[in-house]
Amino acid sequence: MCKFRLKYGLPQRAALYSLLCLGLLISVQLSAQVSSDKGWFESTYNYGCQGLTVIITHTRTGAGALFYGFEGSKADPIGGTNFEGSFTEGTSESYTYTDPGTYYIVVVDQSGSGSDADRTDILEVTVVPDQPPVITGRGCSSNTIELTFNKGNDPYDSYFIQFGDGNSITTDGNAPLFYNYPSEGTYTINMQGRFNEGHHFSCSTYEINFTAFDQVTVPQLTAIEVQSETSISLAYTPLLEELNYLLQINRGAGFEDLQPLSPSTNPESVVLDNPSFNTTTNYYGFRIIAEDQCQTSSATSEAGYSIAFSISGESVDQTFDLLMDWSTGAQNFNTINLLKDANNFQTFNTSSATNEPFSFAECTTLGTFYMQTNINGITSVSISQSPFTASPAALPALTEPQVEIRGSVIELEFPPPHFPLGEYIVYRKDTGPDFQEVFRTSSANYTDTTIPSGTGEVCYRIAYVDECGNQSEVSTESCLVLSTSLGVPNAFSPNGDQINDEFKISEGIYANFKMAIFNRWGTLVYYSTDPAKGWNGDYEGQPARSGTYLYQISFQNADNLLITKSGSFVLIR
Repeated sequence: MCKFRLKYGLPQRAALYSLLCLGLLISVQLSAQVSSDKGWFESTYNYGCQGLTVIITHTRTGAGALFYGFEGSKADPIGGTNFEGSFTEGTSESYTYTDPGTYYIVVVDQSGSGSDADRTDILEVTVVPDQPPVITGRGCSSNTIELTFNKGNDPYDSYFIQFGDGNSITTDGNAPLFYNYPSEGTYTINMQGRFNEGHHFSCSTYEINFTAFDQVTVPQLTAIEVQSETSISLAYTPLLEELNYLLQINRGAGFEDLQPLSPSTNPESVVLDNPSFNTTTNYYGFRIIAEDQCQTSSATSEAGYSIAFSISGESVDQTFDLLMDWSTGAQNFNTINLLKDANNFQTFNTSSATNEPFSFAECTTLGTFYMQTNINGITSVSISQSPFTASPAALPALTEPQVEIRGSVIELEFPPPHFPLGEYIVYRKDTGPDFQEVFRTSSANYTDTTIPSGTGEVCYRIAYVDECGNQSEVSTESCLVLSTSLGVPNAFSPNGDQINDEFKISEGIYANFKMAIFNRWGTLVYYSTDPAKGWNGDYEGQPARSGTYLYQISFQNADNLLITKSGSFVLIR
């Protein structure tokens, strides 16, 4: 047995009818012969869908053969009709109309006399497009479907419905039709439009699938993920085609409608791009309402909440220091996790915090951070934050380097950095007024051999880069006055006692340096252009004799003036 309810008027359901189907077809369609204007012939049908086949029968008693044309002219029945042939009393002919339109079956009595009108008979035939019935199906709870017929948009007088469970009905479609299925399940419903006076067998049958349900399935949010400052993605259990869904949002003042969710467009997830979102400072609540399409029953999911998360402070001293803020929904809250590089870093039992401090020994222990929690079975993930991305970390400055003249070069010694070293950066001020970067090194010691001539004072400042590329502030300066006051010994004793073993000038920066040493007979015994080197008292591989020797020295001072000096000294053995 099946039950139908026909609704007249909205919103009340005024009249309820129960029809016992027992699998029988109830139809208003009756097959009947249609007579021509004068009754000379009859047709099986004169109305139907494209593909309509009609059969005409000669019914004029005592007349001879009649010529017939199925696509004749009403205005000029004889001259405008292409006659296919003739038939005699009691015989029949058939024809199929493949295109929609209005046609005229014309017969003419060629044996008769009189006017054209006296010798012709006509039957008008209407062929409509073979189109689906305009029927809207809505799923209701209690295994019910509501069918609504839009008769103004199709040509049909009635509708034949097969519900897919063995029951069927023909209805005029003037009121919504409710049908209760015996149990939940998916059913294939076949529908065909019909005519009160016409041929429906040329009209196609169309089908829809309907899933009957007793109760509205409660929707379930499964995940909330903040993707950017203005974007949040939601995941949920698959939406059902037979239900309507509405997404609601709580911005802090209670839940309000945000947007519908479509089972076809967003079956399991949706991305919310909203310029009004501020996901790093505000969290948002979400829930889904499911409702049957008849709006008689609904169910609401558990609420889920996004996580607002930001790094509110960044600084570097002896450690890399961060301040973090977060907040999320407090209802049914348990714990929230801070993750670093997708690994759990720390767990908290408070749903919100401001300026929570964290310290890291070096840059390599930093990473990408985000928060994660689970409330009401819904996993919520915040936006990811990486510290020191807006601007690199400014490492604290080192103390100034230690500098010392050794011979004609300057030796530099750098203090150890606060964090693992990438490289030192050395800045120098020499003949110009400004500091310029002159070299980089990963060693704690460096020899500067590139002092330009004419330098009276040289100053150094240093910075360093850690292994992550963060650069420190620049140190204070360390300066040396480069003396050009030449100091020459008056004696030396190359006896290997490490005291005055060489004839060597005082330390300093001497540009274009030249030194020549002669014995008392004017023989050149030593020559050098390196002020850092001295004479060890040997000549041609042998120790020179004790006695008096002469020297000649020239160089350019800080003002680029040529300085010369000559004199004598004593070699003591």
